[in-house]
Amino acid sequence: MKKIVQLLMLVSMGLVMNSCYYDAFPEEEIIDPDNGGGSVEEVSYSADIVPIWGQCVGCHSGTTPPNMKDNSYANLLNGYVVAGDAEASVLYESLLGTGGISLMPPGSKWPQAKIDLVKNWINQGAKNN
Repeated sequence: MKKIVQLLMLVSMGLVMNSCYYDAFPEEEIIDPDNGGGSVEEVSYSADIVPIWGQCVGCHSGTTPPNMKDNSYANLLNGYVVAGDAEASVLYESLLGTGGISLMPPGSKWPQAKIDLVKNWINQGAKNN
């Protein structure tokens, strides 16, 4: 009987000690009013946007503007991106093929997830982060 009580106490203490933990605070959510009020995570230029440009460098690395090869961030903000306003940005319109701007890449539209990522980055201020 004494061993059963000791075993129950040991199991109880183990459960109590393993049930105590601390959750991390949730990251701050950015609310996108264009997305029905849904939350949008902050988009990082270096982690999220630069990898997408890999397929653009083939055509936009020399004389075809914007030059994505050398200092691509500065070249994008030089008339192609209006920070905070994707709808007014030539880059965003080219991904949709709207506003009299040719669809980029030519002949095939990107998946909507990539287009939304670029849109969110621009609407979040087109930060060089």
